[in-house]
Amino acid sequence: MKRIILCITAMLLCIGASAIDIKFLKKDRADIDGIFYQFNAKKETATVIRHPEGYNGDIIIPEKVEKDSLTFYVEEIGSGAFADCVGVTSVEIPRTVEAIGAGAFSGCSSLTSVTIPDAITVLPDNLFRDCASLTEVNLPAGTKKIGSGLLRGCKSLESFTFPSTLSEIPSNTFTGCSNLIYVSIPVSVQKIGSEAFAECSSMEAIEIPTGVKDIGSAAFRGCTSLRHFSFPGSIKEIDDNMFRDCASLTSISIPNSVKEIEHDAFRDCHSLDSISLPNSLQKVGSSVFEGCSSLRTITLPVSLKEISSEMFQDCSSLTAIKLPNAVKKIGSSAFEGCASLAEITIPVSVKEIGGSAFDKCATLMDVYVLGVTPVKISGSTFSKATEKEGTLHVKSSAKNGYMTDKQWRRFLTIEAM
Repeated sequence: MKRIILCITAMLLCIGASAIDIKFLKKDRADIDGIFYQFNAKKETATVIRHPEGYNGDIIIPEKVEKDSLTFYVEEIGSGAFADCVGVTSVEIPRTVEAIGAGAFSGCSSLTSVTIPDAITVLPDNLFRDCASLTEVNLPAGTKKIGSGLLRGCKSLESFTFPSTLSEIPSNTFTGCSNLIYVSIPVSVQKIGSEAFAECSSMEAIEIPTGVKDIGSAAFRGCTSLRHFSFPGSIKEIDDNMFRDCASLTSISIPNSVKEIEHDAFRDCHSLDSISLPNSLQKVGSSVFEGCSSLRTITLPVSLKEISSEMFQDCSSLTAIKLPNAVKKIGSSAFEGCASLAEITIPVSVKEIGGSAFDKCATLMDVYVLGVTPVKISGSTFSKATEKEGTLHVKSSAKNGYMTDKQWRRFLTIEAM
């Protein structure tokens, strides 16, 4: 009798321990054949989630799994499910999967190729971010939307073709894809997000469809191999830093539709030799051509009212420039460091020239001012070399005014035209 009681007691203790283990492990989660799932009994679905011990090697996700005598269809891969699993080399996604969470494969640095099943039409943010070994990604033909940073940091990716159903390439899509050479953008695309192709240092050319209406800031920043670029006629604005540090860019075509170029758009494009800005242009931001050391000639739009600050700073090859008659102000440091600029004519319309506007212009020896009333300048507008060795040319009726002006009289030589 005692033995029976002891056996029953032992059985009860085991049942109690088992119940505690199940609660601790959570009934809605389980590891089946090395893949960790979260289950939804009501919907009879399973979601692949992050494994406590991570994943390695070739991953084959099944269409369905069995648990507690029930069948669960695998319909989702959760956010960050395989994130930073550096040992994962491939992932086979079943056709039953309908959704993938943000950053599901981000940081899988050994992952080489992935095919997304046709059921998925929307891809999340940072899905393959920093998958440094990824060379091939196949998106479904019916893909309608992709998240930002989709392929950011995929340094081994050399080419990519978008499905014809996309209307937007979001921000940071290819940022840092340093081996990317070719991208096919469908005619359906209307918008390219900020930094979409930033630091794609191997890309020499890219064709933008005629339907693209908006290209975000720094979209091509750091594309150091990009040589030529043509904007479609649908573009109205060139956003800030768009081609900054594109050191190989030699030519660019800007259509008459463009009304504004924002700051630093072409900064440090060291190979840009010449450029013609359309007459549709109404505003040019600061430092737009700063550091374009090979720029020799530029045609400015006739309606431009301001030469913004640092606009041509350190354009050391600029030999001459004609300022439009509509210009009212020349900003600070606008031509600072233009070491090859030999002369400049200031139109009648100019009322103010900022500090250091023509500083460090070593060869600037002739300054022509067409206005009768002395233009407002500061003590640092021109370099000492220009003031001491150069000649200020003014109208005869204005000579006395310039000779007595506190700032302009710094010129040792003032002659009447």
